[in-house]
Formats: sequence, structure tokens, C-alpha cells
Amino acid sequence: MIRSVGIDLHQGNHRARCLDDRAQLCDGFTFQTTPEGLAKLEEHIFRDGANPIIVLEPAGLPWLMVAVYLRSRHPDCRLVKARMQKVAALRRYLRGPVKSDRLDALTLAKMPFIDPEQLIEIYLPPAKIHALQRLTRQRKRMESDVSGRKIRLSAILDGYLPGVRRAFGEAWSSSFRAFLRTRINPFSVVRDGEKALHAYLSKTNPRSNVQTHQVFLACQSVAAVCQLSMAAGTLNEEFFTELQDEVARELRLMEASEAESESLARRIAELYQKLHPSDNLSTIPGVGPHTAPIFIASVGDPARFRNQSAFANWEGVVPGARQSSNVEAKGLRMTKAGPSIMRMALYQAGEIGRRNDPHLAAVYYREMVYHGKNHRQAMGAVMSHLGARVLRVLKEDRPYEIRDLEGKSIDKNEAKGIILSQCHVSEEVRRERRRRNVKANRRTETATVSIHEAAKAPQAVQVKSVSKISLAEDG
Repeated sequence: MIRSVGIDLHQGNHRARCLDDRAQLCDGFTFQTTPEGLAKLEEHIFRDGANPIIVLEPAGLPWLMVAVYLRSRHPDCRLVKARMQKVAALRRYLRGPVKSDRLDALTLAKMPFIDPEQLIEIYLPPAKIHALQRLTRQRKRMESDVSGRKIRLSAILDGYLPGVRRAFGEAWSSSFRAFLRTRINPFSVVRDGEKALHAYLSKTNPRSNVQTHQVFLACQSVAAVCQLSMAAGTLNEEFFTELQDEVARELRLMEASEAESESLARRIAELYQKLHPSDNLSTIPGVGPHTAPIFIASVGDPARFRNQSAFANWEGVVPGARQSSNVEAKGLRMTKAGPSIMRMALYQAGEIGRRNDPHLAAVYYREMVYHGKNHRQAMGAVMSHLGARVLRVLKEDRPYEIRDLEGKSIDKNEAKGIILSQCHVSEEVRRERRRRNVKANRRTETATVSIHEAAKAPQAVQVKSVSKISLAEDG
């Protein structure tokens, strides 16, 4: 009887390998994602009443249709994935440098025999959650595109028109964008005069306080330098005419992405409201309209995590382990096992949350001041504690309540006062941690240390029978 099935998926033919109870190959075949192909898969792996462990390679999207089909036809079947680093290591052990589709499928099929505890159950979210996942990731890509174009345009301006961007003061204002759209040529700006430049920039935003004189002086300086360097034949008026076309195109693409991102944000907000009508996530300090939908989309059903330890390991915000006897490696990086967009949202929310929640601030303060961590390492602990709050609020679907370090309910102003008086990290400590971090990067240090607090999964708290909950105790 078939015990495990490994499926190596591709755009065309998928390859499956089946192993029996002795981990011996008992069947192998190929199939496609068609009604006939999926029926063939079903016939092969479920024959004689077998219900094997099915190991998929969740790379790209080809696995999704196969998994959805199998789960709908056989709700009790066990669909799992393995960490690809482990699969690659096992493949190298089995066949050295050889790699093929057959070997990949066979390696996947062997994982339930080699490392069954580390197999990850495949979660198939409901349609709306799945849609929200894709929309939040698309928004992240658009935001990265906008950010990249801003960096590119800034580099062009600082390189070819030094001083102009600084003269505007307000970055990416309507006046600055108007300048990028048609006034990149410094020769043309100087020839038209300062009054013409002021009239043009004021037209875009009459209320703005653009320092037209400073912008004009910067253009004048650039034009003078280019005039003195004219003999080289590189930077002349003809070049700046072509540069204007490049900059205007970059600006149009950036603004198109900004418009699409705003439209996408509205659609995300609509879906989020349907999936989480209570909006209790937003009661957690640091969690807002941008990060809350990411948490809903990434977590899906919070009941699938048996405890906060499992959730912390899934997030990947716990440090890796390297220990022997009473010696443990110090300052290891996060495992980063979970979705990158989840970690990004935890980091963004954590940066704000530690400034507004005394318990998150206390975690950050303790890591920085007493444990000697740098900012990023301290934020790892904050992210771990914040993740525990997110999971508990989703499971209980109750508002989060801010409390002081003794557990007393407080308002936002009182919370900020406590943070400033008891959890403020001085600039001197920050400089020392940055200096220490530079030295630590030059060498690997090991020492006998206690387990990092962020590595300990946040413990569940006893929730009292009240209308609100607080996770202050696990801070």
C-alpha cells in the first residue's frame, strides 16, 4: 500500500513517485493539470483504500490547482510541504550533484520517512482570504516600484542637477513634480528667467512655499558648470533635452503606480472590512489600515496554530539555534521561515507599537539596555511579542487593551508618559550598540548565554471574563 507520494510540479507534465511502507518505490507516473490528468493522479495514489501523505513542492502556482482538487475530492488527505533546503540536502545525499525531475519527486516522497515532524501542513484559505493575500502582495510590489523610481529620479537629479532637489525642501511636492515634468534643462530655465520659473511652479500649487530663488540659483550654477565643461561634449543642452524625456517618462510611470496603489488600497479596505468587521486588530498599538489586512491575509484561520509557539515559528521571527553542551551561539539571525510580507508588517507595526505600548517599549528597552542588543535585534523581540498579540486578538476577536507595567488599564497619553519616563533608550546607548554591532560583524562570537527572549514563544495568558483583553502579561 502506498505510504507517501512526492509530486514535482511544472508548467507542463508533473512527475509523481510513490513509496510503500518500507520506503521502496512502488509506482511512478506523470500527469497534467487537466480533468483527465487529475483523475489519473487520484486513481494511482488512492487505490486499495490508501490515504498517503502527499508532499508537494509549493514553488510558483502549479501546485495550487492540484492541492485544491485533492482536498475537495478527499477532505481527509494529508497535503504537506517540506522546507526546500532540507529537500535539496537530501537530494545531494542521495545522488550527489545529479538533479532531475524524477529524483526531485523521489526525494519529496522520502521526506515523511526522513523528517516527518518538520513537514508543514498546506493551508488552503477561503476565496476571500486568498484574494486578499494576492492584493496585499500586489500592493507591496507597487510600493516597491514607486520607491525604486523615486530613488532613481533622485539619483538623476542629484547627479546632473546638484543642489536642485535640496532647494525644493519638500520632497515630492506638486511643485517638485512639475519641475521634473518640464524643467530639467538648466539652460532653458536660466534663459526663461526666475520670474517665469516662479509663475510656472506657483501655478501647480498656489499655496506652496517654494523657494523659487534657491531653485533658480541651483539651475544657474549647473548651467555655469556645464558651460565651462562644454569642450568635453558630454553635458550640453541637447543632452538635457533627452534627459527631460527620460525623467518625464519615469515620473509618469511612478504616478501611474501611485494611482493604482491608491485604488488597490481601497479594494483591500473593502475586503478587510468583510473579513474582519470588528476591526479589533486596529486596537493594537502600531497596527493600522496598512498592516491589519496583511495580518488577516497571512494568518487566515488563527485556529490552525495550536499555540503561540507554533505561530512564532511560522512567522520566522525567532532566532536560529546553534548550541553544544553549555555553549550557545550568540546573536544568530532570524529563521525567516514565514511569509516575508508578514515580517515586514510586524516590523512596521512594531516600530510604532513600541512607542505607544508600554509593554512593547519595555521589551525593546530591556533588549537594548540590559541585553546589549542593537536596534534590529531588539526589534526581533518586539516583533515576536507583537505577533503574539495579533494571534490572540484574532482568536478571541476582542479589542486589545493598553496597560501599564503593573497591569493597570491606561489611555494612550498615559502610555506615552510611561514610555518616556521608564522605557526611553538614550542616544548614548544607541551609539554604543551601533559601535558594538560594527565590531561584532567582523568576528563571530560564541558565549554561554541564556536563550534569547524572542526565541521563547510568548505564553498564552489567562483571559478574564471581561469585554476586552490585554496581552500585557506576556510582555
